[in-house]
Amino acid sequence: MQIKLITVSYDPESDGFPPDPLQEIEGEIVSVVEHFFQHCGMPKLLMIVHYRPIKETRTLMTSTPPRAAESNARSELSEPEREVFDRLRAWRNGRAQAEGVPPYVLLTNRQLADLARRRPTSLSGLREVDGIGEAKSSRFGKEVLEVLAQVLSSSRPSAAVSTSHVAAAS
Repeated sequence: MQIKLITVSYDPESDGFPPDPLQEIEGEIVSVVEHFFQHCGMPKLLMIVHYRPIKETRTLMTSTPPRAAESNARSELSEPEREVFDRLRAWRNGRAQAEGVPPYVLLTNRQLADLARRRPTSLSGLREVDGIGEAKSSRFGKEVLEVLAQVLSSSRPSAAVSTSHVAAAS
């Protein structure tokens, strides 16, 4: 496991932070801890990144993005889980844009994938996902649970059919 510190400055012209400072990480991102501070009156974001480095050597002509492990989080999911992942990612991106922060500051793709697999129904279940603690669950946990509930309710007709089928078979 490696640790990298990345500091980015707020850009007044774009009214936000750079969109993807984690692209320089070559490996699987395990967790990101963010700290906001001001230096000389300018907002800054310090990210403490824990990651597993890529073991094989990259060539200069590679077409694989440096954050391949992070972007592949979706490809590891089943089709129903991908739908949940996509809905959570859409929520995260909208919320991040509204707050003027990069999306990974709210939740990483790995965390979204874990949420899509687990589909927690409570704040305590949400906190079982690595990197989601008391602060994140208090800050936007209810919104995440609402998105998960909406996805569940939109896929409920097939669940209702199977439930009624089981009831009829009994």
